[in-house]
Amino acid sequence: MTDLPFKVGDRVKKRSGYEYPGFIVSVFTNRAGAVRYVVEADHPAFSGMLHIFNGDQLEHR
Repeated sequence: MTDLPFKVGDRVKKRSGYEYPGFIVSVFTNRAGAVRYVVEADHPAFSGMLHIFNGDQLEHR
């Protein structure tokens, strides 16, 4: 897993839909071989919540 658009520690947000700003806390490949990112929210309303995203759903902030 080299040359990925995001790495652990990057500040990101969800591109569209509901607001979800946070930090990448883990990067992994699922059994199908797709890269996934675990984002820990830092928004006051749901701080600490973890959510798994694919790279197309995220952007740097």
